Amino acid sequence: MKALYSQFKELIPGLKAGAKQIGEAMTLTGFMMDSLEEVVYKGKKDYLMGFEVRQNRGDCFSAIGLAREAAAFYGLKTQAPKAKPIKQGKEKLKIKIESKETVKRVLAVKIDGLENKESPAWLKEYLKFYGLNSINLLVDLSNYVMMLTGYPSHLIDFKKTDGQLSWALNSEFNSITTLFGTTVALSKKEELIIKDGEKIIALAGLVGGKDAAIDMDSNSIIAEVAVYNGAIIRKNSRSLNIVTEAGHRLEKGLDSDGAEYAMNLLVSLILEHAKGKVSSEVFSFYPKKQSSRTIKFEPGMASDIAGVEIPEKEILKIFKNLNFKAEKIGKNISVKVPSYRLDVAMPEDLAEEIARIYGYDKIPGTQPPKLKVTPKITPKNIILAEKIRDILTSLAFDEILSWPLTPAGLNEQINYRNWNKAVTQNSMNELFPELRQSMAAGLLNQLKEYSKKNVEFIDIFEIGKVFGEKNGKYSENDSLGIMSVSNKKTFNEFKNKTENLLRLIGLDGINYFEPSAKPAIANPASCWRIASGKNQIGIIYKLVPQENSENIYFAEINIAKTVEILSKPSAGSTVELNQKLIPLDANIELDISESIFEYLEEAKKKIGKNRLWSIDVTDAYKTEDKIKYTIRASYQEITDQEAKKIHLEAFNLNPNQQI
Repeated sequence: MKALYSQFKELIPGLKAGAKQIGEAMTLTGFMMDSLEEVVYKGKKDYLMGFEVRQNRGDCFSAIGLAREAAAFYGLKTQAPKAKPIKQGKEKLKIKIESKETVKRVLAVKIDGLENKESPAWLKEYLKFYGLNSINLLVDLSNYVMMLTGYPSHLIDFKKTDGQLSWALNSEFNSITTLFGTTVALSKKEELIIKDGEKIIALAGLVGGKDAAIDMDSNSIIAEVAVYNGAIIRKNSRSLNIVTEAGHRLEKGLDSDGAEYAMNLLVSLILEHAKGKVSSEVFSFYPKKQSSRTIKFEPGMASDIAGVEIPEKEILKIFKNLNFKAEKIGKNISVKVPSYRLDVAMPEDLAEEIARIYGYDKIPGTQPPKLKVTPKITPKNIILAEKIRDILTSLAFDEILSWPLTPAGLNEQINYRNWNKAVTQNSMNELFPELRQSMAAGLLNQLKEYSKKNVEFIDIFEIGKVFGEKNGKYSENDSLGIMSVSNKKTFNEFKNKTENLLRLIGLDGINYFEPSAKPAIANPASCWRIASGKNQIGIIYKLVPQENSENIYFAEINIAKTVEILSKPSAGSTVELNQKLIPLDANIELDISESIFEYLEEAKKKIGKNRLWSIDVTDAYKTEDKIKYTIRASYQEITDQEAKKIHLEAFNLNPNQQI
């Protein structure tokens, strides 16, 4: 967008900065000056400045919009040219808006008794700076108002129409001949047009048609200023390959309220330079009035984003310079945004406005910015899942991804939780009507695929959600499933790998106990609940023999429960060890009805917390009516002899029994 230095001076009373200084100021605020040319305008030396408007700022494709930005930087006010309200006539215009969803606002008026002629030199010179050729006085004044205000207008020779105009989506015209004599083929696919009862008058927002064009003989016209949905203008511009100054502005989005000033200015200039008289009422279509947004703003946000302290007093000053109405309410600021700032919609936009006007050049280059540490918002279950993936991948396990849907009957084989299955409604696949209750579902399906390809040494895992229903309430939670298949691996080897994983993610006190419910697919003699202390976190089991007769082991860990345990602060304190830890094992046998947890608690009391470093169940084996456990206790701050003595007493071991 280009603007004359003299126009900056006219629009900003009290501006003393030179053209180069203004360009540098605009560059600092985000509108880079890409050209500065010395020119002659109205017989005097002037400067033509070119600026890049990269932002979605339709208001800045105008001299007034650019002047507002410069004024905000210098703390000055703009003063736009005065435009008298239109003195309406009595005639009623026959205008109809058919495409109400694409037209935001239309203002139109009829002017009679005009004397169209060649434009004065100053107007020709001005338009030439923008690469626009002079056509005639009326058309040139329309283009002048567009460059000054940013609002395109359209002048229609009333005598070349049948007296009726409508804005509609094209459904009847195959082509249009434009003002420039080019014939454009139309596809009748959402092309917004202006038409009368017989012919097409214009492609709305893009270009006028030749059939109602203004010429030197035009003395009765319809002047209109309209604002459209930017998407329809952009779509028509691309599909018809028509790029115009008007379309460029309208597709960026213009303030519907500002159309009234542009219309008043256009009519004032026409009456001043081409005489004539307004003969009709002003037609106004404005079904949904645009309202200014009010945003609640926390002053500290600007400093956090900029990385440098910006005083609240300075923030309020910047809002005032930007024509934002700011009011302090408690610790926050209520900011009413001008209607022409369509790009400002949230607090972050306000913070950006403050930073750019305050000056990015004021951010120290010799010290790091004072940025607020961004809070960690990633859920803990996702962080834990990523850590588990890293560990299992390093242990040569492959991750799979599977559907949460399962075939009917599978949940009865794999479920071990106290909940009912969840059945889908209107399932996309009738063969998979249920949601899985265990991660074993997808792993077993993958196992079948690997077996078909004769894959050996299968180590796979999956992290996903399992689902169920209890007491009428449906629930889901993240879960980890691990499966290992090989005739060369034992259950204990698989259990040790699983336990190593649990310790690596931060769990301790890993114990195994008899589950209250076992999945039908599990070998009853090799199925255990996994716990961290007293907290149940999953299950581990060997599957009953399958078709391939290989040993298949499976473990499932409740990630949600694991996160809950890991989130609790440790009850113990840091201990400085003066002697080595002494680990000793004990093989005990309990009735199935006896609790391993109660046994361990009793053993802890006998040992004493000052002498015990840790105690874990490392193995469990079930017979017909008994369960044999291997318990490992690690002792601290005592000698080997003292540890063995305490160990024998705590677990009621025979002195001759090997420990």
